Amino acid sequence: MTPFLDKLPVILILAVLVGTFLILRQHTSSVRVRLWAYAWALVFLHFFVQAFETRAGIVEKVFESIDLAALEISAVVFVISLTRDVENRSRRLALLGLLGLPTVFHAVAVTFDWHAQWALAAALAVIALAGAACAVTDAERPGAFNFTTAAIVLAAGLWAVKTQLGGNPVFGINAILTLAFGICGPLFWGRYPRRTPGVIIVSGGFLCWGAVFPVATAFASYAPKLQLNPELWNVPKFFVAFGMVLALIEEKSRIIEAARRREQDENRLLSRLSQISSRLLAGSEPAALCGEIAAAITETSHFPRAALFLVAERNALYLTGSSGIAPEDMESFDRRTSAWTTDVLRELCARGKRLGNNSFSISAQGQEILIPLISGRGSELGCLWLGGLRPGTAVEESQMVKLEMLASDLAVTIENSRLHHRLVRSEKLAALGQLVAGVAHELNNPLTGIMGYAELLGEEAQNESAAKRIQKLANESRRMKRIVDGLLRFARQSNPASRSANLEVALRDVMQLREYHFKKLGIRLEVEVEAHLPVVAIGEDELKQVLLNILNNAIDTVEESARREIRVCASHQSGRVVVQFDDSGPGFAEIGRALDPFYTTKPVGKGTGLGLSMCYGIMQECGGEISLSNKEPYGASVSLEFPTSVAEPARLLHA
Repeated sequence: MTPFLDKLPVILILAVLVGTFLILRQHTSSVRVRLWAYAWALVFLHFFVQAFETRAGIVEKVFESIDLAALEISAVVFVISLTRDVENRSRRLALLGLLGLPTVFHAVAVTFDWHAQWALAAALAVIALAGAACAVTDAERPGAFNFTTAAIVLAAGLWAVKTQLGGNPVFGINAILTLAFGICGPLFWGRYPRRTPGVIIVSGGFLCWGAVFPVATAFASYAPKLQLNPELWNVPKFFVAFGMVLALIEEKSRIIEAARRREQDENRLLSRLSQISSRLLAGSEPAALCGEIAAAITETSHFPRAALFLVAERNALYLTGSSGIAPEDMESFDRRTSAWTTDVLRELCARGKRLGNNSFSISAQGQEILIPLISGRGSELGCLWLGGLRPGTAVEESQMVKLEMLASDLAVTIENSRLHHRLVRSEKLAALGQLVAGVAHELNNPLTGIMGYAELLGEEAQNESAAKRIQKLANESRRMKRIVDGLLRFARQSNPASRSANLEVALRDVMQLREYHFKKLGIRLEVEVEAHLPVVAIGEDELKQVLLNILNNAIDTVEESARREIRVCASHQSGRVVVQFDDSGPGFAEIGRALDPFYTTKPVGKGTGLGLSMCYGIMQECGGEISLSNKEPYGASVSLEFPTSVAEPARLLHA
């Protein structure tokens, strides 16, 4: 029992270490830690078996083969645990088969003195080739370290094969142990690239552990009389074991610290987003806050670049704020996103990978993320673009949830802001309508008398010159009556229930009315009407009134411009007919007031300020929309959206 008592301290220490790694395995799902527990169990078996070697007969051979095979397999398991694809089960098992089975065969055959030199040499060759292949494939892009390691393994393997064929297996055994344990040093450093005590101890310990075998062989050959304590060779093992425990504690501490920092970052992000959401819900203009929102995202999230897009005319998206995009990259970014529309946004999201309830990765590397801004009614109001990830970070579900909440708040605020503007304008129009209705009714009575007396005087007039003047008076009074009737229509905002008109015909009639002015002023007119447009749900007179008002405004704005161009486009989009008027004039001076009644920038006597407001009232009455925008660097755009009608226009039915 003397060998057992001599080995007992080491056995007890290793038993505690194995128990420690088994406990650590229960608290982590890491395959690497599980393999470490298996490897230390094999090292424990190596020492435990040594204590029971009888040094006689077949039993000794069995114990010696277990002793050597356990130590060599532990080295193989350590190497496999430190490979890049250790989590890949099929690759892990393949490496274990290619490296482990020949190693066990070689250890058993050498211990039992099997005279099968070619078979033993083949086993060493398989180990060398598999080890070299593992060294080269252990990186996505193999570097100098990988190729150098593979070359050393192949060279040692060739020499081991040569000596094995010569009947000497010692070099092969030492090569397996030296290279396997030694290579674990740089591999461990590569998997945990930080200068902490645990990592340094383990990396250095593995290098020393690998050096033990050639150094011990050298002492045995060149200094056989030198008496060294055998336990000296076990010191590197203990350094590696305790260093691994320390490295795992350091890794756990690092994870806890990273989680704490991540929680702080998320709290900062939530705080910033809450402040912005409060300002949005309090009525702040969303477009004015877009730059601040993007900056808050880049400062407090894993995304170093962010941009916000809102919907403009023709469902096009325009950039309203960005952060983190370098000035030299902004031009290419603008060029790439300039063609984005709501249709493109839907297509990008459909082709992308869904990350959350309303977030999509639109690039293969996951470096671009889109979060659409969806209103409560389901319409797209814009999108939030996120680009890149900070080094060492990944897309986290908790952050995406907060960013999706921000996008939802922003969409609700934009929709509420638009509804608020419409409500304010409607209130203005309602108040003005009451005033206009009263004035119009008061004017109707004297106008009726003037028209009646003008007709009577016209019948009684004998002088031709007087009759013409009376006729002109009657015509002007009737014109005043039409104006008053228009004011009453503006005030009432009501029309017969059955309304429909052919937009193409109405647009052609309006163009013919102003054809002379186009030629006289040298205005270039471009008209693009989509074929087979559906009938619009608006009265024909009202439709012509709206189109003529918008066209007159466009003519007035380009009259003094260097470039005199007007473009009219009509198309069918999302169940509605959209007419777009673009001009090359100076644009709207105060776009927020352009639809207000009696607001005009025209000279005194040239405009009343009722044209656009009456168009707005007519469009609201028929369930349509009118939107205004300025173009860059100059020009204005007016978009009319008409609901479609199932009825045919009256003028076509009677044709």
